Amino acid sequence: MKTSLFALFGALLFCCLPACSPKAVVTNGIDNVTAYIGSYTRDEGWVNGRSEGIAQIIIDPATGRILSKRPIASMINPSFVIESADGRYLYAVSEMAREGEPSGSIVTFDIKDDYRKLSELPTGGKASCHVQADRTGKMLMTCNYVGGVAMAFLRNTDGTLTETDKFVVPKNLVPGKQPHLHSAKFSPSNRIVALADLGLDRVWLFHPNPNTGKIEPHAQGFVPLAPGAGPRHTEWSADGRFLYVINELNGTVNVLGYDGAADRFTNLQTISTLPEKFFGKNSCADIHLHPNGKLLYGSNRGHNSIVSYRVNQANGRLSLIGHQPTEGDFPRNFAISPTGNFLYVANQNSGNITVHALNQKSGQLTYLNQRFAIATPVCIEF
Repeated sequence: MKTSLFALFGALLFCCLPACSPKAVVTNGIDNVTAYIGSYTRDEGWVNGRSEGIAQIIIDPATGRILSKRPIASMINPSFVIESADGRYLYAVSEMAREGEPSGSIVTFDIKDDYRKLSELPTGGKASCHVQADRTGKMLMTCNYVGGVAMAFLRNTDGTLTETDKFVVPKNLVPGKQPHLHSAKFSPSNRIVALADLGLDRVWLFHPNPNTGKIEPHAQGFVPLAPGAGPRHTEWSADGRFLYVINELNGTVNVLGYDGAADRFTNLQTISTLPEKFFGKNSCADIHLHPNGKLLYGSNRGHNSIVSYRVNQANGRLSLIGHQPTEGDFPRNFAISPTGNFLYVANQNSGNITVHALNQKSGQLTYLNQRFAIATPVCIEF
């Protein structure tokens, strides 16, 4: 009996070591799920960051409840993080824009070596706010809210990055407006990467090359959106026929259709993210398709809600399901669990993550009465 208990203890201890996959952590014999939380760490005037850096949360996949958290890396304002497809490396952008700080940066951490910092490279602009990997895992792109610069990198064999290309929005392209690149999203085919430009109300289009790390302008160049829309984040349908764009400034979602034969995008629909009778101040933030492709969600900061839509998978168009209060203030980012049964909202200003059950048939959300405290969260990534 003593030998059996010792072996069981050893097995559990081994599974909890950093060398384990961060996606599953064994606690009390249960395979739990983990996610990363990016956050603000200092007072920037418009946000009073109170965190120390990147944290990891442990989640019970059966109930959806967050069980615990632990800090894994200290850095300035890790406003967006992603894990490499092979689970070996973590990449985080440092959102810096103070006077005297020439650029934000992208930091590489070795997950299997207890998140040891491997490298840090400049992103070419200030207020770095997003990082995304292509479908091969070889190429990454960062976007800077200030400076109009998107940077391309190739991943080296040791997980570190090499700068390979960049896109700089030409100066004075639109009189009286400044570019604010907020996100990059690679298409399922990996043929196109879409860059949301909140400042110039357009989605830039490029062809990425994961072998060279270069980006070539798409023949269409960009998709124009309504003046003052403020495109912030995008989401591709699984078949690549539709690109969904959430607009921060005018509270809408655009459905862009992609014709592969003509290699061209058109605007199919614009739909509000807000109830008809709401007239208060609001700014949209994040957008995600459900893994089943039939449901789409977006976050409203101000109305403090998650809007849900049903997706017509034949034509891409959206129909409103409803609005779920986030039970927190300023929902900067949210994520759907790998099972598709839960939705987690990072409420920046109230300093918590709230948990909501997701009905995969109706699309409706139900608050599960958990406000998990975590300082100024701005990104949650499984």
